[in-house]
Amino acid sequence: MTQKGMIRRLHRRLGLVLGPAVLLWFLSGVVLLWVPYPSLTEGEWFSAAEALSTRECCVSFPSLVQQLERLDGIESLRLRMVGDRPVVVAQSLNGSLAAVSADSGDVLTSFTQEGIERIVQPFSGGRMIEAVELIEHDVWTVHQRFDPYRPLWKVQLSGEHRAVLYVSSVTADVVQDTTAEERRWNLVGAVLHWWYWPWLRRHWEWWDQVVWWVSAIGTVTVVAGGLILGREWAKHGWSGLLTGQGKVHRALGVIAGIAACCWMASGWLSMDHGRWFPDGKVNAEDRERFMGGRLTVRDVEAMPDFSTMMASGPVKEIRLTKLAGVVHVIARMSPAKQAVLTAPSQADTPQDAVSDEVVTAAARSLLGDDALTISKRGENASPSCSATDNDTELPFLQVETSGHESRGLLVDGRIGAAMERLDSSRRLYHQLFDSLHRWDVSWLSQHCDLRRMLMSLWCVCGAGLAGSGVWAGLRRPHGKALPR
Repeated sequence: MTQKGMIRRLHRRLGLVLGPAVLLWFLSGVVLLWVPYPSLTEGEWFSAAEALSTRECCVSFPSLVQQLERLDGIESLRLRMVGDRPVVVAQSLNGSLAAVSADSGDVLTSFTQEGIERIVQPFSGGRMIEAVELIEHDVWTVHQRFDPYRPLWKVQLSGEHRAVLYVSSVTADVVQDTTAEERRWNLVGAVLHWWYWPWLRRHWEWWDQVVWWVSAIGTVTVVAGGLILGREWAKHGWSGLLTGQGKVHRALGVIAGIAACCWMASGWLSMDHGRWFPDGKVNAEDRERFMGGRLTVRDVEAMPDFSTMMASGPVKEIRLTKLAGVVHVIARMSPAKQAVLTAPSQADTPQDAVSDEVVTAAARSLLGDDALTISKRGENASPSCSATDNDTELPFLQVETSGHESRGLLVDGRIGAAMERLDSSRRLYHQLFDSLHRWDVSWLSQHCDLRRMLMSLWCVCGAGLAGSGVWAGLRRPHGKALPR
């Protein structure tokens, strides 16, 4: 068999097996462009959450920290109102969570129906609870970011929207909300596109391998089709491509082939997870070095007076974190408004962000003694259609070493947390994925609706390409149907 014949056979057989999956990827991509996966955003949480009253709300913080300390070490503490009680949640360096009632120091125990009603009341919009169920996961909470909060109370609310709230049994936080409309659209959108079926997605390693291999083979299928199309064009010209059997498939290949190839390859790239490019993860040891040591009882013995931080508005969350050995108390009123004090100093005027000097000093523990520069990520670039409102209002800080092969660190500008390690390979990964998969490039980023419409059109063409390919593959070379 000639090389040309081998490529044709490979393209046809792989297309028959994976063509339906590629078809669904394109169609679900159209839905996902217009209806995002449901989530309880930070803005929604701040709008619904009750304001803290710090007067006589809490037992001493040192005793709370002593009770919450774990062998893994505390990375941060946060104080919130949960129902009608203040709760302190400790996040360990390994990502696990533990919570106690701040007014009594008692560990949170099993919830009663009445207790759950108090917790969800600010988020329910006056709707009644119809059903409460304790679950490990479902299709809307299967992502690993919910793991520290499991098991979850699933709370069905009354009303035409059929809203469902999810409450952590560990911290009593409301961590997710969905409506019936979101669930309907996302069953044919994000769930199909990301293969978020719970039986597969809850096993991250299996899901990672399955989707990576399917998208890799799908990319090979599309590239093989492009090679066949190129050979046909070189041999017969345009007229030969648009006549005869399979002309619809070839015509759609001309129109959408490059976009389909870019989307398949970049979709495969999204599942890289450290295979070819570094994953950028900041591990527990690095986070502890960035902090200048884990948070301990000694760090919270001399706390600033919270009342100074309450002057600028109702505080919904107080967060304690540590950077370069300096404890910071962050009082947050909204995603974009906060006040920051350092402990033990109480004389300083609250600032609206962690200082660049402290962030740079903390980053030096990971990046070495080279000269460092700090900037707001994307401050010289056009706004991104993929960015959230929070990213726009409070951009990430990027700390980098100088030189051609610069290394860097991405830091959350709101709470001073190290988010991602950067190097030339990781930057290339972001550039490839953002440009090829999201079409997040300068001109289109300024015209988000036009970008979505163009991407939707090309997704439909890609779906047509996949569907016509499956149909063509089910027919013999002379147009006869395959035997059944």
